[in-house]
Amino acid sequence: MRKSSQTIFYIIFFLVTLFIYQPTLAQTIYIEVDDLLVRSGPGTSYDLIGHVNEGETYPLTDEDGDWFAISYENQIGWVSSEYASKTDQTDFEQNKLEQDATDEDISQIDLSDPEFIIPVETLHLRADATTESDIHDVLTKGEQVTIIAEENQWLLVETHDNEGYIPAWLLNFNDDIKDKGPASLLDKVIVIDPGHGGYDVGAISITDEYEKDYALFTAKLLKTQLEREGANVYLTRDADTHFALSARATLANYLVADVFLSIHYNSEPQYPYANGINTFYRNPRDRQLADDVHEGLLDATGANDREVRVDDFQVLRVSKQPSLLLELGFLSNEEEEQKIKSYDYQNKISQGIIEGLQSYFTNQ
Repeated sequence: MRKSSQTIFYIIFFLVTLFIYQPTLAQTIYIEVDDLLVRSGPGTSYDLIGHVNEGETYPLTDEDGDWFAISYENQIGWVSSEYASKTDQTDFEQNKLEQDATDEDISQIDLSDPEFIIPVETLHLRADATTESDIHDVLTKGEQVTIIAEENQWLLVETHDNEGYIPAWLLNFNDDIKDKGPASLLDKVIVIDPGHGGYDVGAISITDEYEKDYALFTAKLLKTQLEREGANVYLTRDADTHFALSARATLANYLVADVFLSIHYNSEPQYPYANGINTFYRNPRDRQLADDVHEGLLDATGANDREVRVDDFQVLRVSKQPSLLLELGFLSNEEEEQKIKSYDYQNKISQGIIEGLQSYFTNQ
């Protein structure tokens, strides 16, 4: 009887131990977009410490509201959960194998074929066509949806039990650009100059952010999207470094660039309601380029029109190639800075510039 009791005790002990000490899977953060900002804390007021890109994964160390803490370059960094998702390590490894084996050309999405398979690991299905709206569901790679319509860089889709919006830019979908002739940017050489850098921080925003960081983020996103259109794109800087103004324009001259774009953001602290976009050129030859890009920006963003103007900026003076300096919004305006911080608005800026360049090259 005692032996039987001991046997039962060991069986129960084994089962309880198995239940309690089941190994937990390490959770991983999967990055869903390129050039996602990494900050020192869970909020936009914290310092920028780097960038991460679509497809990269990082160990999850903590969570705080809408922010994930990741292990990033031997320190803790924070990324917005709007553009990243959690996954178990084993799940990610399996998904990665499937992606390597069956990766699809996501640039071929077409409204004429409404049945569409989600080609990325995870995608938020939202209530409205904005990153601020509620998340209805999380779609996963391989899931089939039906495209109902396109709306301002978003796709309205229907799943088996839900309906909502997914961001078209993450899928490289843009009917408007394709209709205008993607060949217009094919093999064009574009040099993008993210203004300032290093000790030259540029304008300081109302939330103590630096113009140099915004300019670099915009330039990197624009580079990625221009390359999808077949352009050959070069940055005068791709990190927080400082270069002389003359050297930036000289790069465009050396590469015989088809277009040189210097990216900036404005500030007017004494007039915090100032807002909108300026486009500057110097050589009369570049007036058509300025008009086309400026119109593209206004159409895409809906920003206040601060006009196309002539000015003698050094980067425009040194450049021998078609050149513009773009002031893409006011960091001293609280409402406009919040727009500039959003990926949705940054995407509109990029698409506006691209549409302007396409009009320029098409009409040449």
